[in-house]
Amino acid sequence: MKTNLEPLEKVIETASSIMAEMEERAFQDERFSELSMRQMLYLNTIIRMGHPTFSDLARELNVSKPSVTANVGTLIKKGYVEKVQDHEDLRSFHIVTTQKALDFDELHQNVHKNLAHHLSAQLNPDEIEQLAMLLTKAFDGIR
Repeated sequence: MKTNLEPLEKVIETASSIMAEMEERAFQDERFSELSMRQMLYLNTIIRMGHPTFSDLARELNVSKPSVTANVGTLIKKGYVEKVQDHEDLRSFHIVTTQKALDFDELHQNVHKNLAHHLSAQLNPDEIEQLAMLLTKAFDGIR
């Protein structure tokens, strides 16, 4: 018997739409309106990784090193990251976030917190725990 995925697809579509609207409102802040979606992806990944090398970031995003170099170059010009030479391997450079990137990350994390607060207002503590457990299980292995 085939599982009807339509209700799940509808929930995912709704969640995706809500997150997109919340992020769009948050990023209308003129400090960050200059960032494209791709640049936000790169910046979020760099922040999550710490201070990756260009090769580390290319591997993580599954893109070419020239693509990383171009996109990181744009983030450098916009003041979100800096390129810092590795002290041990002088051929290698790390991508380090600036205060502007940390401000962006704080705003981005607030979007997630606001959604979590909204969900928690709709659910009781047991439902919140169950939802978190189910989503953790469902997303396991995606990243």
